[in-house]
Amino acid sequence: MNKNDIVTVEITDIGVSGEGIGHVDGYTLFIKDAVIGDVVEVKVMKAKKNYGYARLMKVITPSEYRIAVSYTHLTL
Repeated sequence: MNKNDIVTVEITDIGVSGEGIGHVDGYTLFIKDAVIGDVVEVKVMKAKKNYGYARLMKVITPSEYRIAVSYTHLTL
């Protein structure tokens, strides 16, 4: 895995800081704002030998745990 690679990954776990964890060919990626069960497209921002950090680009298939937020009922 290299910096700036764009990959699709399923989130299978949550890290201690709340980031989603997924694996691509055995390589572990930590993705902020991803939820267990999401299938997401991510961009690798930092690549180490056995793991990396990626930015969420697009949620392809949302998890059943993802909450949809509606702003139509908010009063300012």
